[in-house]
Amino acid sequence: MTSTIMEEETRGAAAAIKKQLQTNEPILEKLSAKLQKKSPEFALTIGRGSSDHACTYAKYILETEAEIVTASAAPSVVTIYQTRLKLAKALVLGISQSGKSPDICQVMSSARSAEATTLAIVNEIDSPLAKAAEYVLPICAGTERAVAATKSYIASLAAVAHFVAKYTKSEKLQLALEKLPSTLEIVPENGSLNSIIEEFQNVDRTLVIARGFGFPIAQEAALKFKETAKIQAEAFSSAEFLHGPFALIRKNHPFLFFIQNDASLQGTLDLAKKIKKLGGRVIMLAPEDIIAKNKLTVFADKLVILPYSIDPILDPIVAIQAFYLMVARLAVSRGYNPDQPENLHKVTETT
Repeated sequence: MTSTIMEEETRGAAAAIKKQLQTNEPILEKLSAKLQKKSPEFALTIGRGSSDHACTYAKYILETEAEIVTASAAPSVVTIYQTRLKLAKALVLGISQSGKSPDICQVMSSARSAEATTLAIVNEIDSPLAKAAEYVLPICAGTERAVAATKSYIASLAAVAHFVAKYTKSEKLQLALEKLPSTLEIVPENGSLNSIIEEFQNVDRTLVIARGFGFPIAQEAALKFKETAKIQAEAFSSAEFLHGPFALIRKNHPFLFFIQNDASLQGTLDLAKKIKKLGGRVIMLAPEDIIAKNKLTVFADKLVILPYSIDPILDPIVAIQAFYLMVARLAVSRGYNPDQPENLHKVTETT
């Protein structure tokens, strides 16, 4: 099968993160020093599409590691309803590939004028969003030609994790981040990915399930199913799935799970067991050592074996890279071009 641009760019994430970790260290030293003095009481994230999924990832890390309540901005509150939010005691974090969407930029400008501490995580460091923020953290992904964001999304997650590691002075997370580029270079075997492609080859809808740090990855996977392979997909937390969506289980229908080894593991496996008992096809992506330790073959019909776990916070980043490779090939096998999906453009601007 001919490699797509989407696959090539996905594989470029490791190099982007390696550069990013070096580039951003001095920037994060200054930002962390300011935040230690100012001690923000809450955080507000701004993003759209894949970048909003990265914002959800930021929410989980900021709340669990820094213990800062974090909420997602509704840009229309500022852009359409012209509300001046009280953000003087907030950390405002905007994430964008292009940094051009007017609504994201307007919320950032409004936050800065309200004396919030503002941080833009962007690929384009000369973009309007970067100029609107006090601090700019480049994700160093370089040019991305495929419409579907891959290495820029992966690099955004790494930048968020790096920021939180520095802010909280977490040596554990910092050391794990240093291992991330080399871990991303270990690509799952084609046979493992191809067996998953077979599961989704002839379906028109599916559900993607995870929890905690894995949930933003599930959101992103559901988007990419729609965007590239034209499969209607929806992401659920494994905790929410029993509240209504459980009625959607059908025999022989695939359900995709992202697994990481933390406090969310047992509950997610319990749900997988229930789905499998009702005849659903359970597809899992999980680190090799976690598969062996927890005997995941009992819970899954198919497994994508990921590299050994480096940290539960970072393992979802490795998982989404493997998913991108799979869904790009799935799109081609279904007759679609994942590099240029119908009706979509690389930069989407909303007001």
